[in-house]
Amino acid sequence: MDGKKLKKLRDEKGISLGKLSEMTGISKSYISLLEREIQTNPGLDILEKLAETFDVEVEELVRKDSGFSTLISSGKAHVKSTLKVEIELSEDQLTPEKFKQIKKLIDALNTE
Repeated sequence: MDGKKLKKLRDEKGISLGKLSEMTGISKSYISLLEREIQTNPGLDILEKLAETFDVEVEELVRKDSGFSTLISSGKAHVKSTLKVEIELSEDQLTPEKFKQIKKLIDALNTE
């Protein structure tokens, strides 16, 4: 997850950590860990709550803006990275809608 993007979204909306915690049910300390990129692998339920609160797609929260896009597009550097995503759901949690969301997330990550 891109913690800097989460912090930017929160700052743009003028929402405090405490208010975001109240709005999402996610603890202030956990949100702080996400923003400081100490915790970088939140569960899908956390991502969905944050995305809904900020009216963005989950993909926007997990897609890193690496800062290398200018270098890559100008041909000055080639950067390759690996992202490992693990989603653990029980059989009854994997609804058709949840499956579509996961597929959409994977497709978004594969397009870059």
